[in-house]
Amino acid sequence: TANYVELVCFQVSEDYRHQGIGKKLFTMICEEAMRLGADKLYISGHSSKESQAAYQALGCRHADEINEILAEKEPFDVQLEYIL
Repeated sequence: TANYVELVCFQVSEDYRHQGIGKKLFTMICEEAMRLGADKLYISGHSSKESQAAYQALGCRHADEINEILAEKEPFDVQLEYIL
């Protein structure tokens, strides 16, 4: 079992998208997660095509280990992970 850190909220306002801000924020999040000793980020991501495309562009993939509590809480979210 991997040591996960959950990414609870990640959003860039529409006016600031496509400027590299999301990628920079995600990099900072990953650095902090590694500092905390995590192997992976766990993301319960919105199921919209735009959100999924953004996570895929960052290198996220479908989670190997599903957090059942989060999956039940948000049944339409897509359970993702990012290997640090």
